[in-house]
Amino acid sequence: MEVEHFSHSVHPLILINQVLEYSGELVICSGCDEPIWGPCYSCTSCYFFLHKKCAELPREIKRHIHFKHPLHLLAKPPSHYILECFCDLCSKTCESFVYHCSVCRFDLHIKCAFQQCFFEVDGQAHQFAHIDHSLISNEEQEFHVEGVMCSGCDEPISGPSYRCTSCNFFLHKKCTELPQEIKRCLHPQHPLHLFANPPAHHTRKWMCDLCNKTCKSFVYRCSFCDFYLDIKCALPPCLLEVEGQEHQFICLPKSLPLKIVSFTCNACGTDGDDSPFVCTMCQLLVHKTCISFPRSIKLLIHQHPRIIHTYHLEQCDSRNKYCGICRDGVDTNYGVYYCQDCDFVAHVICGIQYRLSNTESDGDERSITMNDEFKESSFDVVREIKHGDERIIAEIKHFSHQHNLILIDEFNNDPKCDGCMLPIFTPFYSCTECNYSLDKACIGLPRKKYWQYDRHPLILILNTWDEDPFQCAICEQFCHGFSYNCDRCHRFLDVRCFKLTKDSIEHGGHEHPLYLAVESENRHCSGCGVSGESQTFRCVVCEFNLDFKCATLPDKARHRYDEHPLFLTYIDPNDYQYVCQICEKERDPKLWFYRCEECDFDAHRECVLGKNPFIKLGGSYTYDIHPHPLALVEKTDDYPACHACGEPCDDLALECTDYQCNFIIHKRGKGAMH
Repeated sequence: MEVEHFSHSVHPLILINQVLEYSGELVICSGCDEPIWGPCYSCTSCYFFLHKKCAELPREIKRHIHFKHPLHLLAKPPSHYILECFCDLCSKTCESFVYHCSVCRFDLHIKCAFQQCFFEVDGQAHQFAHIDHSLISNEEQEFHVEGVMCSGCDEPISGPSYRCTSCNFFLHKKCTELPQEIKRCLHPQHPLHLFANPPAHHTRKWMCDLCNKTCKSFVYRCSFCDFYLDIKCALPPCLLEVEGQEHQFICLPKSLPLKIVSFTCNACGTDGDDSPFVCTMCQLLVHKTCISFPRSIKLLIHQHPRIIHTYHLEQCDSRNKYCGICRDGVDTNYGVYYCQDCDFVAHVICGIQYRLSNTESDGDERSITMNDEFKESSFDVVREIKHGDERIIAEIKHFSHQHNLILIDEFNNDPKCDGCMLPIFTPFYSCTECNYSLDKACIGLPRKKYWQYDRHPLILILNTWDEDPFQCAICEQFCHGFSYNCDRCHRFLDVRCFKLTKDSIEHGGHEHPLYLAVESENRHCSGCGVSGESQTFRCVVCEFNLDFKCATLPDKARHRYDEHPLFLTYIDPNDYQYVCQICEKERDPKLWFYRCEECDFDAHRECVLGKNPFIKLGGSYTYDIHPHPLALVEKTDDYPACHACGEPCDDLALECTDYQCNFIIHKRGKGAMH
């Protein structure tokens, strides 16, 4: 086999299986200067040989020790060097093949360039610290002879170690496993790389830039800034952040060469304008006030009991890059408060601002599940059926109804769930004796839950059609059906809104995650165009906002004008006149609406759902001064004035069921503000 090689361009090279001697002498490789004992490439015209592996070396490589630029393979050291060319790792002279960076004048001979420690993160330090001889493992042997010191950390050898049988060289096992590259707060500009020996061009002693002591053994170095940390300062124990372990902070002495006037605090991520406090073990730089920040806090607006402070969010496997309070981005290089249960992240300043006081939070400690709820079921199983390997609950006894509910998968009319008041789509549970139905989602609601904005447990109750509708404390809509109720705060939450009281949600109406705003802001809702001082979900990427009324709209609805289900639609596909086909009035194409694609039927959401979509109309009410039963109705234009106050009924009203009687009266709801 004949090849052309860049290092010997005058003649081709021939692959031969083995060569032992040439004119009575050992054959030396022109690439690595080592004897050749196996397959090699040879020039038949002159004395030139290459190991097969040396001939196949890549022309360009990248290494962690010189991450800014690639290194290029040269047959000889560059001619512009005045003195000899030295390897920047082992400090030995490079006389043959060398990997070279022409920008930085950085060189590695091929032995150092292809040591295992360069390939992956799990490389070991002993492979470059002592390349002359191999090291032998000593798992159990103890060395009690005076002077047996580790060549990596300059500490006495004890426990598992490596040793060289040819010379006085020892390494702790832990020193052989040191990372080749680290990042440290004291030098955030560049990573630091592990060196065993000073570069050949280095004329002064290695001095650690933190402790100001001479580095006698391994050192982490930034070759761009000439910055050094010995391994004791670079890898202290408290970098592991063991639970409950405290940092040892001292004010940075003015005499140190590392005097810092301006810095970014590693605890809170904000800038400082004076000398920081530094941890003597792990070099964290913090404000004096940040030293006393609590390691864990209880937030008023978060459902889990405690969130913890961490200096290293990237070690928590968090994917969240936004503060759960202010919704701005978080810098993972600095400290944050973090919830391990739900990946909630908060700026330190935001967390301190919204935390409960020690007295409040200590009194609120409780053992709860990840979903922060009591596991008290709302129903008992009466009958199960087996369908293949699956067991199906066919009949239940629910707390909200006096009769058993049966699982059915067919219906002839358009029922609404009596729990959430949303249209039902099969299967669902229904009472065979009366008009009462619950969908599967409402069946599974627990009887008691906690809410992060209320310090008391909330109880699930049913507000029936013959009772006053309640006003939800979040969306401010009047509702029948299930609500979570706090008796002590006189607060009602409908179950649709309660399901959305999370830090963030995914919604089909927007491509980005939506975050619940901590404080009410006057923002235009992108779904309905209405602005108000209510809580909204907002996108931190673009100007998209969603109030609770739009966030809880049902995906599907029904109307008597169309035989098919109508689907909530966010973008209008039509390019002609935008008209609601129920009220026959124009509609804004930028606002959400309901549509049947099959019939090309579009309608306002209010026209499809009604003015009070979550109230069950009809029923039978009694009134002290009227002899006939009253039914709950939505007022139309031709309704008479209220018999009690004389004002026109502009919304819900109770109307006499006797068609010959014109009695009508305003309907006031529980929780309404009048």
